[in-house]
Amino acid sequence: MTFPNHKARILTMTITDVSVRPYVLPESLDVPEAQPFIAASELSNLIEREVWGNDDHCHTAQTRFESSKPNHYEERAIFLAFEGERVVGKAVVDVPLTDNLQTCYAFVIVHPERRRLGFGSALYAAVEDHAQRRGRSTIMGWTDHRAGFDPARVLTPATGAGAFPSTSLAACFATARGFSLAQVDRCSVLPVNWNSCRLTALTADAAKIAGPDYAVVDWVDRCPDELLEEYAHLRKTMSTDVPMGELDWEEEVWDGGRVRENEGRLEREGGSSLVRAVLHRPSGHLVGHTILERRAEKPGTAYQEDTLVVSAHRGHRLGMWLKAANLLAVPDVWPETRQVYTWNAEENRHMLDVNIELGFTPEGYTAAWQKKLESAG
Repeated sequence: MTFPNHKARILTMTITDVSVRPYVLPESLDVPEAQPFIAASELSNLIEREVWGNDDHCHTAQTRFESSKPNHYEERAIFLAFEGERVVGKAVVDVPLTDNLQTCYAFVIVHPERRRLGFGSALYAAVEDHAQRRGRSTIMGWTDHRAGFDPARVLTPATGAGAFPSTSLAACFATARGFSLAQVDRCSVLPVNWNSCRLTALTADAAKIAGPDYAVVDWVDRCPDELLEEYAHLRKTMSTDVPMGELDWEEEVWDGGRVRENEGRLEREGGSSLVRAVLHRPSGHLVGHTILERRAEKPGTAYQEDTLVVSAHRGHRLGMWLKAANLLAVPDVWPETRQVYTWNAEENRHMLDVNIELGFTPEGYTAAWQKKLESAG
């Protein structure tokens, strides 16, 4: 599918024999026009290995192809840097279409051998040009770094929670282009050699504290129709009812259709989800949920996605109940799983404490960067 705004103006910048230009997603990866996309996917994996030292966050080109397809809620623009016929850089701009209409989300990478030669600057210029043409006044982006950096040479967000190495390539690139550090997330990992007896005890203890007014329901891959709108409301609440640091983030629009679209996209990516939600019996409403996801391409790794308990129902150990019960189910549902990753804002002390109690340990940190454009429209 093409993006009409790409046709209006082809942006081409040249540095020696490198051109940066929009890339139109082909109908499939089986056509010659897909080769640059496949090469860009391999470049993304190269960068993931460079950052993390492993393949845990790498994906196949097919997975990235499915996630790049536009839908009713978001469109994606892709820019590639070519040196001759070789892909040496990539930029992605995700533009929300139903909410956060002032914002877009950017991602820029350059091959390690071609850094500091102006290719990243050219790619970012394409990002900012696209953002302004789409009428966006705020650009956000996220970068990762493994744990173990020098604590004396860091940037700290305005919240004062967490830190990110100031000397990292990502930090230098972002700050040089006017981005500020808006938030820091901690990336933690839990090996799936956990003590099931301990998880069982944590689950039982949390259920006892919660009391008879609450019950946990669960599903794999597809939310039951009768819970769909309740679950959509939780996803909507999750978008703003968690610490957001200095990010200019507004509440997302969620309905049953968006839930189903997300489920369908995960299925097309070869993924699966394991969801638990907590039902408040007196009101009949869902008041919390937690999500685990994994993909068939990487059966040993699962990712902890959203966990939320709505504010009026906090203080009853519902978050622990949801997460411990979901983790207990992993060996039965996904027996090949060997580790679970999760991300939490450094100011989210409560959820970090829950994860520590469950056995998660820090693996790295994710910086959320934000830039306000001087003019847009």
